[in-house]
Parts: sequence; C-alpha cells; structure tokens
Amino acid sequence: MKTYPLRELLDRYEILYPGNGNISDLRRVVIDKDIASIFRLCDSQPVLRSAVLDKNLHSVFKLFDSVDDELRKAVIEENRHSIFRIMEQFRDKISDFDDIKRATVEKNWHSLFRLLEKHDLNDIQDIRRAVLEKNAHSLFRLFGYGDTIKYEKPETTPQWHIDDLRRAFAEDNLYSLFRLFPEDDEDINLYRTAIVNKNLRSIFKLLPSNEDIRRAVTEENLHSLFRLLKNEDLRKLVLENNLYKVWPLLEKYTNTQFTAAFKNFFINNIEIDNDCFSRGQLQSKLWLIDELQKLDVDLGTVFLCAGWYATLSTMLFESNIKLDKVRSFDIDETTVEIAETFNKQWFADGWKFKAIVDDINNIDYNGHTWHAWSNSNNRMSNPITDIPDTIINTSCEHIENFADWYAKIPDGKLVVLQSNNYYEIKEHVNCVKDIYEFKDMAPMSTLLYMGMKELPKYTRFMLIGYK
Repeated sequence: MKTYPLRELLDRYEILYPGNGNISDLRRVVIDKDIASIFRLCDSQPVLRSAVLDKNLHSVFKLFDSVDDELRKAVIEENRHSIFRIMEQFRDKISDFDDIKRATVEKNWHSLFRLLEKHDLNDIQDIRRAVLEKNAHSLFRLFGYGDTIKYEKPETTPQWHIDDLRRAFAEDNLYSLFRLFPEDDEDINLYRTAIVNKNLRSIFKLLPSNEDIRRAVTEENLHSLFRLLKNEDLRKLVLENNLYKVWPLLEKYTNTQFTAAFKNFFINNIEIDNDCFSRGQLQSKLWLIDELQKLDVDLGTVFLCAGWYATLSTMLFESNIKLDKVRSFDIDETTVEIAETFNKQWFADGWKFKAIVDDINNIDYNGHTWHAWSNSNNRMSNPITDIPDTIINTSCEHIENFADWYAKIPDGKLVVLQSNNYYEIKEHVNCVKDIYEFKDMAPMSTLLYMGMKELPKYTRFMLIGYK
C-alpha cells in the first residue's frame, strides 16, 4: 500500500477498536496466515474447522457425503467387529484368520487354544483338555501324575509373538491385534496406521478422493482451505496480496470513516504523512476521547487548533460525545483535502466539519469569521462566523509564544490541551517536564481533568477544564 502500510494500518485499527475481534483476526490472518483466525472471520463450516484445527476424526468423516461406515467405526470407535469385516478382504494373507477373529472378538477359548497350540508350548494340550474338556487325566499330568503323552508338534510356528495374542485376547490391545496380522503387507499396514495410529494421511487414502479436504486437513494448505470456505475477498488479500480486497473486509468488520478515507488515498495514490496514524497519535487521541466521554460534557462548536489531518475530529464524531460541528485550523494548506477526506461524511453534511487554512494565533476565539471555496456552488462561500464553545489543541509542544496564544481564549471556554516531554524533536519548541508545569502554563478556573499517559518514547500530558 503506497499511502499506508497494510500491516501497520491493521495494527492501528486494532488499537482503535480493541473489542473488535474481527479486526484482530484480520491482522493475524494477514501477518501470520493464522488458520484459527481465518475460520473465525469466515464464521462458517464448523465441521471443517474442527477437522482442520483439532484434527477431530468425527469431523473428518462428516466432511464426506458417502463413506464406508465400517471404516468409520474401525477408526473412531475401534470396533473389533468392523475391523474384522474390513480385514476379511485379506483373509488369504492372514493365517488362522477365523481363530484370531473368534479369540479376540468373541473371546472363544477353543480358538485361543488352537492358536496357542501353534507355538508348541509345553503341556498346552493338557491345559486345553483340562480347561475345556474338564479332563482329569490331563489336569493331573500337569502336576506330574499319570502317563506322559507325547503330542505331535505343529508343522509351522506363527510369526506373531505369543504375548501379542495374550494382550489382544486379555487386554483388547489394538496394537497387539494388528501384530497378529502380517507386518510386511502394504495393504494391511495402511489399515494398521489408519486404525491403530490414527494417521491422517493413511485415513485419507482410504476415504473417497477429495484433494482439497485432504490438503486442508493434513497440510493446512491455504489454497485448498479457501476453496472450501469460498471467501474470495479474504483469499485474494491473503494469497494474492490483492490490497483492493482489504477495503470490503474493513467495511464489513467496522463502521468508520477511516476506511473510506484510506481507501480513497490508496486508489488515488495520495501521499499522506504516516505519523498521523502512529500508535502514539492514536493512543493519545483515544485517551482524550475516553476522558471526555467520562466527563459527559457537550462540546458544542469545536475549534480544533493546529488540527493537521483532523483525525481527532473523525474520532469525536464517531464517539458518543455530544457536539455540533468542528472547525479544524492549520497553517498548512496541503492538510485541507486530506482532513476533509478523513471527515467526508460530516464535511458533506452542511459543513458540520470544515478544514480551514489559518494561523491559530490570528483566530478570534470570541467569534471567528472565515470563508472557503464551495464546490457545490462553484464559488467562494459567503463569510461564515463561528463562535467556539470548546477549543482543543493537542499540539501544544509545537506552539511558540504559547502564553500569547492561550491569552486569546476568553474566560469560560472549555479547553482541552495536550503536550509532552519529547524534547528530542526539533519542532517541539514548547515541551513541559511534567503535568504541573503544564498546569501552570495553562491556568483554568475549573479544572475537570489533569493526567499523564506513558508512551514508549515520551510522556503525554493532558488538561481539560474551563479557562
């Protein structure tokens, strides 16, 4: 952005609107590509959000209209019946498939012993007969009584370890169950990693093909995510750096003339001094707005002295502070167009706002007469006289001969003043060391507020009262 860096603009909006979560999220999306913020801004598709952010497997399966319910039960519920219905397709690859199924799913002891016999365990036949057939001879042979019988050894020994059979049978251990299946088979291993390890990549290989869902969930791919969310303005801003798209988003999430103004500056390539929207400037002005709101005074007609771009006027009009109109005076004629753009809504409303080129030392604060070019009438306006109820000067550190200027303000006027102790700036010709020096510099008959605000480079001081 030529007129104001986007990241800084969003940071300033977050200062201006601290309770607006959408602005905070928009800033995080632009700066950090934060996916949680993307979902909050889109405010839709909670199932997709849960799948992408929480990797919630219930949500992953819900994203598909048609999905094998046995797969869902096997992965999410670890349902043994579903697992074996799936593994049925590999029956030819799995030795003793039926006995493994009956032993681990149905707890069938006959199947268990048939599997144990494969391992040629000492006395397994006698144990089986003693337990299952209630064979007393086998039982006593286990204790060394009776004739010894030599049983036939199994032809082959299974590859699985007997402890895996124990854990699969006695503990329902899923890891051990899958170790009873061939461990070098790619197809079986795909189900193993999907069901046992909950591996998302494996799960998506088993689900119906949808590349955007897969990449959004497993890779958090922003291109795929935005295609699913269907938010074109946010997509183009984030992925294409299309700065034209920031304006509809700011208009959607806020209601401020600042957006229209910055959009105007951007589209028309109007250069402004970025310091007008610096953190210190905004924090100082928000402080002023906050204290005036607490005082609940009617400002009436406001003379904004050394008003510059009159961003304070915008903030006053957009607050709940009572006022009639604002006249912003500045000696720099280049500030007029920018100030009236920042305050266009009120400038267009019968000049409730008007920027005027004038030296604040030449203003009659009892009643000032001025005129300006009228675009609607295509001529200079008739002389206009305004009598101020409130005089605001937030740039007292810039005012030479401050005492002479302050003396021009009639007694009884409401006055709002700010200064600072930032002596390092050449143009700061009237700094004060503390609030008490400032109070002595601008005596008031009724002091409504005095205070200071610590900022990173300096301290800001403020006085509000009736002269």
